[in-house]
Formats: sequence, C-alpha cells, structure tokens
Amino acid sequence: MWFNEEKKIPIISVRLFTKLTSIETVKRDENGKEIGFVIPGNNHHIAIYKNKEGKYSQHTCTFWQAVERKKYKVPVVIYNTSHVWNKAIEETLPDNFLKKLPEDNLTLEYSMQQNEMFILGLSKEDSEKALKENNKSLLSKHLYLVWSVADNNYWFRHHLETKNSELKKTEGAKESKRYYLFKSVGAFLNSNPTKIRINQLGEIIKIGE
Repeated sequence: MWFNEEKKIPIISVRLFTKLTSIETVKRDENGKEIGFVIPGNNHHIAIYKNKEGKYSQHTCTFWQAVERKKYKVPVVIYNTSHVWNKAIEETLPDNFLKKLPEDNLTLEYSMQQNEMFILGLSKEDSEKALKENNKSLLSKHLYLVWSVADNNYWFRHHLETKNSELKKTEGAKESKRYYLFKSVGAFLNSNPTKIRINQLGEIIKIGE
C-alpha cells in the first residue's frame, strides 16, 4: 500500500485506535508516554482472602498479571500477602505492578482456577466424614469443577456434566444443581466449599489449598 504511489512513499506501519479500557501498558517512549499496549486476556484465577478481622474479600488475577508475577518472581497464587509486600519493599518493584496485588496482611482461604475441583453443598461435618471414610458415592454427588470465574461471578458445573454452553440455558439445570452460579463471596462460602485435588486414578490426593 502506498502513501504516495507517484513518489514511491509506502505505508510501512499504521496506528490502531480502539475504545478498549481493559488494557495494560507494555512499552513507553523516552518521555514515559505509553506507546505499547496489550489486552490482559481472561482471568487466570480468583482468590478469596481473609483479613485479621475475619472479613473476606476477592481478588482477580488476569493471565497477564499472572505472567507479570512470574516475571518478578512472585507466586502466581499468593498465599500470604505480607510475604509478597515485604519482598516488594526490599526489591522496589514497579508501582504499576504493585497496584494490582492483593492488599497487605491477608491470608488466602480459597483460589479458583478453571477445572479445579470443589465439594459444594455438603455441611462441613458431612463433608469431613465423607472424605475420611472415602465415601465416593456421596462425594461424587457434590463434586464440581470450576467452569469459569469473574468478579462476583463464579460458575461451577457438576463433574459428570459435559462441558457445553447449552447447560446454562437448560430449563431446570440450576434448580437440580447440575451447575452452580455464585454472585458473591458470601454466597460461595454458604455452600461450604472444600477444595480437593484428584489424581489420574480418581483418588483424592489433597484437601484444601
């Protein structure tokens, strides 16, 4: 393509303007002006933290933020935020990175990443008993995987359900607990969630974070 074909002046590059708001800066010029951007992509995980007063809060980590954490040698899933903030002070990490971290003095209670497994809808006592007795029949009825996560929007589908978008539109699917949709941290916690990990043989190998 030519800017001026007669004078043989080609178009070498173009600048694209968009109305996107959820973008991250990856490049600045010598004056500090933002000149390079990237779309952060989907969410890598949702973390639910508890402070010293016992109050819960959520923190969303995008895939881009997860990459940044690896770059600065910070855990992708942050278990103790105080450790990370102490490291940040010692190493003087960039402000635009720090502002995306969870607050100081928080402890991780749950992290939710796509395809991770949770027991939902059982009382704490029944859940502990079923896990102790390895009651797979009961556990299977309450075993769900993380379908997708966003701010105050946590989707779980039963582990025996095939992954298809029609399930969300299927009449009676939510009422029969073929899937769960939690729209707040409180609603999620009310389901008495227990995070577990399962190996290739279908055996539970870890309970909790």
